[in-house]
Amino acid sequence: MRAYAELIRVPGVVNVTASQLFARLPLGMLSLAILLHVQARTGSYAVAGVVVACTSIGEAVAMPMTARLLGRIGMMPTLVSAALINGISMLALAFIHVPTTFLMVLGFLIGASVPPLLPAVRALYPQMVPGQGLRALFALDTTAQELIWVIGPVAATFLASAISTAIPLLFSAAVTIVGTVWFLLSARQFRPTIASSTVAFGKVLANRAVILAMVASLALVASFTALEVGVLALYGNHNLSAGIALAATGVGSLLGGVLFGHRHLGVRGLSLSMAVVAAGTVLFGLVDGYGVQLAALFASGLGFAPSLAALYVMVSNQIAAHSTAEAFGWLNSGALVGGAIGTAIGGVVVDGYSPFAVIMVSAALAMTAAVTPLIARAAGPVGGLSRERERDTCEV
Repeated sequence: MRAYAELIRVPGVVNVTASQLFARLPLGMLSLAILLHVQARTGSYAVAGVVVACTSIGEAVAMPMTARLLGRIGMMPTLVSAALINGISMLALAFIHVPTTFLMVLGFLIGASVPPLLPAVRALYPQMVPGQGLRALFALDTTAQELIWVIGPVAATFLASAISTAIPLLFSAAVTIVGTVWFLLSARQFRPTIASSTVAFGKVLANRAVILAMVASLALVASFTALEVGVLALYGNHNLSAGIALAATGVGSLLGGVLFGHRHLGVRGLSLSMAVVAAGTVLFGLVDGYGVQLAALFASGLGFAPSLAALYVMVSNQIAAHSTAEAFGWLNSGALVGGAIGTAIGGVVVDGYSPFAVIMVSAALAMTAAVTPLIARAAGPVGGLSRERERDTCEV
């Protein structure tokens, strides 16, 4: 805990972390907000799942490009223009009645225009806290972002059930714009410089550390988004119960990040933390009683934040500064492709089978993530490092 205390004392760290966290709050609401709104409009979880998947795919396709623009045209024009387009697109989805095909197009546009805040802030972190404090800062960021998944689902389901399914989208649009401006004002004191990449677009994918992190985060996020669909279907019209259930996973991840996110995880530790996600998910599908189900979801979340923190540190340690923003853009894309896969599969499975079937699919995806580091280790050192160096830096 001393590492966190020392980090918080660094001037500006709390403000930058809080501002980007607030700006990204809609990401914890968006999937549920779109799912609830489109399902209410069309009456189909499958259609709603496809629209959410289009949103995730749009962000996955665009994020590496917009992240690269951070170094080409600057942080302010990139983030401001993206935030405005994103907000307008969410308002259009909320209030314009269009056929399913156009709903999919709007979903894609919402995703493609998500401001590249994650690659921006994670490229900025080494400039704020160089050296040994970087691991703690990534852990703090990954842990704090779990508040998005605690607050987001509850806010989305409460606003949708209490007022209208359009209100979470309206709220998300406002938070995106205001939060992006706050982040830019907060980051100004560090005179942020994101170097323009000197290598060809996509060449960063040749790094095995990036590939490992992409595959593992893809499967882990797919597990979570499939679980979202299963939880919503399981609790039916009790949207607030579903939101609280999903928030329990976020609370577990928050605690796991605080306790273990700043620690060095070896290959087995990283695999074990993701296996905990799978075990908790299976338990959730097998037990009865709302309280016990919440406990199972809490347990499943314990391994989420520590796993992601370890993957982010690994990539940061092995990527040149001029490629950092693009690398994290690709990581974000991998996670979003996973989100699209999980939501789409979840929608189809719940319509064709049952919520229990989706929960088991979610557990299988988490186990896929858990075995990825073991397979990578068997194939050789990540990023061309020696095994000893690998343990010292990325721990996978």
